[in-house]
Amino acid sequence: MSVNGIGTAGYPAWYGTGKAESSVKGDFRASVKEASGAKNVVHFAPDALFSIYDAKTGESANVYRADDYSEDNPVYLVKGMDKNGNEYEQTVDVSKVNPNSCSYTEMLALNAHTGNRSDSNFLSMAIMKDKAGTASYHEKADYLSAASALMDDMKTLGNWDGYLRYSKWINDILTFCKSKS
Repeated sequence: MSVNGIGTAGYPAWYGTGKAESSVKGDFRASVKEASGAKNVVHFAPDALFSIYDAKTGESANVYRADDYSEDNPVYLVKGMDKNGNEYEQTVDVSKVNPNSCSYTEMLALNAHTGNRSDSNFLSMAIMKDKAGTASYHEKADYLSAASALMDDMKTLGNWDGYLRYSKWINDILTFCKSKS
């Protein structure tokens, strides 16, 4: 059985769906980089506790435990690329991070320390950065307020899994912050 004439009379359903092939040959990676205007090279480290990349700014961060890390000295190393394409390395003592006023890199280290490293948490952290409205990974913001606002959004949308995910995240951060006081 043939299905023709869907839409305008006289045009078969398959009209104009031939194989599209570019006549330009070359390096695919270079073509994508040129087309997207990307200027940074992103390296996700498989040995990192947490890795993230912001496609809008080109920034990336990989969170590791520092060599002198211990429960009494919760120090992390964050390595990545800034929005100008420069590599950076930052040491973060999570016992000194204030989630009401910290950089995204500090928040990522605190996030890794509290054990929030799942795939869903990766998405939560990316959305939270957007909600905080920061222009770079190194700009300070109030991430607890951003998480609370996202929790309210999830409640409004009836996304109870999302609501519970942000609630757990806030609870984990607050529990850690209270214990270090």
